[in-house]
Amino acid sequence: MELQTHEHMVALSAQTGVDVPKIEKELTQMWQQTGLAKGDGGEAAGITRACVLNLIVYATARDDRKEMNALLDEVFTSTPSRALILVADAEATEPNLKAAIATRCQATPRGATQICGEQVTLEASGPALDAITSAIGPLLVPDVPVFLWWKDIPHYEDKLFNRLVEMSDRVVIDSLYFDHPHEDLLRLAEIIRQHPQFMRASDLNWGRLTSWRTLIASFWDVPDYRPYLDRIERVRVEFNPPRVAPNRIAAQALLIVGWLASRLGWEVVSSEPSDGQQISRFEMRAGGERRIEIEMQALDNEEGRDGLALSLRLESAGGDASFYVARSLDSKKLETEAKVGDTLGVGRVLAYEEKTEGQRLSREVSILSRDVVYEKTVLSAAQLIATAQIN
Repeated sequence: MELQTHEHMVALSAQTGVDVPKIEKELTQMWQQTGLAKGDGGEAAGITRACVLNLIVYATARDDRKEMNALLDEVFTSTPSRALILVADAEATEPNLKAAIATRCQATPRGATQICGEQVTLEASGPALDAITSAIGPLLVPDVPVFLWWKDIPHYEDKLFNRLVEMSDRVVIDSLYFDHPHEDLLRLAEIIRQHPQFMRASDLNWGRLTSWRTLIASFWDVPDYRPYLDRIERVRVEFNPPRVAPNRIAAQALLIVGWLASRLGWEVVSSEPSDGQQISRFEMRAGGERRIEIEMQALDNEEGRDGLALSLRLESAGGDASFYVARSLDSKKLETEAKVGDTLGVGRVLAYEEKTEGQRLSREVSILSRDVVYEKTVLSAAQLIATAQIN
């Protein structure tokens, strides 16, 4: 359902900073003007101003504004809220400050009432960036959760990031778009390890792996397969390398192996450098005794599959059982296969509809609890990266 958007610019000065009372006053006037609009029957159109959460979005000047607005339309469709968009140009030397307010409304199924949220966009560059943080707190709607969508790399040493995190109940990132997957995951792991109370993290890329994790875990729901779980000795993951970092292991591949390791109690022992076939090898141990070989291979970069996991194969000791999950060539399905001895189990095919970023963000802002499994997965993935760097 398409949202109706009404936008209005608010004059600000980079010298005097963000005038919060002025923004709130103009928001009130905008709501009054919206509420006076006449419906077809001459009656005042029903307008319901709703806010179930605050959504702070940190973006850079490089982000496409049209894409962001389309994404926020998807979020507002299911979650009317107050969105505070911070567009930062930290590289600029001249101070500049702009503001805009908007309402985002959608009609209810019967069309008699419109449910509306609101948006405040602040654009700042150079020294004017310092004025943004002090304005965010007063602009938040009280008594509803605060989510921060950080469309950049989390930097614990970044003062703005720290202040926004302190205001937020949950922080949403997307590791698929990390410019430096290894270094950025290590930085994220450091935040989780050293400052567990600092933030509750959500990762849109982790959400993309939900179907993968469901299918992998479902192998062990079969009683005949369960004994082989404790006999896994080889894991092979194929992935499409990130275009921005073609010589790095994709974050999705690291997260899948990190998830297995954290759930099954595997510890990284050693690694081998990537060879000419772009295969990275690791050795893990379970209980200090059982050895597990990990192979992660980068395949040729394919359009539209940057940074995505392509397949996972688990093999038991002696090769008497194997379990396989793969993305179909059109990326619309996940296919599984199980083989025990000479018996090939009936594979499952799961339709894999790639959700939009807006749909994934909508899901994440419905969750407040801490994702302990994700945090442990990141720590295990960081062990892989750290071991590879040492060796």
